[in-house]
Amino acid sequence: MTEAVVTCPQVYLVSDGTGITAETLARSLFTQFTGVDPAWHRLPFVQTPGRLAGVFARAAAGPQPALVVATLANADLRADLRHSPVPVIDVFGEQVERLENLLGVTAQSVSGRAHGMGDVTRYDRRIEALNYTLAHDDGLAIQDLSVADVVLLGASRSGKTPTSLYLAMNYGLFAANYPLVPEDLRQGDIPHMPEGLRGLGGRLVGLTITPQRLAQIREGRRPDSRYASLAQCRAECVAIQEFFDIWRIPHLDVTELSIEEIATRVRDCMDARPGA
Repeated sequence: MTEAVVTCPQVYLVSDGTGITAETLARSLFTQFTGVDPAWHRLPFVQTPGRLAGVFARAAAGPQPALVVATLANADLRADLRHSPVPVIDVFGEQVERLENLLGVTAQSVSGRAHGMGDVTRYDRRIEALNYTLAHDDGLAIQDLSVADVVLLGASRSGKTPTSLYLAMNYGLFAANYPLVPEDLRQGDIPHMPEGLRGLGGRLVGLTITPQRLAQIREGRRPDSRYASLAQCRAECVAIQEFFDIWRIPHLDVTELSIEEIATRVRDCMDARPGA
């Protein structure tokens, strides 16, 4: 049955923590519906019945249709969701009950645990990884790349920096990145391996991108420049692809991938390394 397309539903992202989980899930769900452009309302730290009632009043008074996506750890607040004047997706409710039945253990209902410090060791690792990644962005501090879990290689503006930061912040990986410049690579008949990258073996992962997309990205940064010209981008892409092939560096085409997808595939490359 064909449903009428709703172009702008109001989506209230309600959480007793940061709201990141609710927003991530809701945005993922709405990617499955073309022609729908939700108005997002992120409402974090809803930790009392009074604040939740305020959310309901806002949803009822605002434009319709509307939807609440809730990640509430507190069982009493989850129970209050039945008073919502608009439909609710209760992310924790049914799933928590299923886990309780499976594990035979009652959930503790601690607010904000999903994105709190939680495991302090893991949290500290993420902070250390982020500091390392920031210090080793764009070829900086190449003398200690041996500490890196992964070193991303590719042309300037191919997504190396945001991917490195994502890997550090979400997975605690020491991720460095190094820009490949054709002038540096071409020294003789075989593409030259930059000094700082030697001996890193399976830690290297390459990012490739089509010249057209690379030129488009660069044009937004430096309009009408040689750096952004299609000819320059094409020459760089060809040289970098040759470099990856000669040195047998695993690489992936990021032309149509989001940062999250790139990071996931980089981790797949890491897991495929011998001895990983």
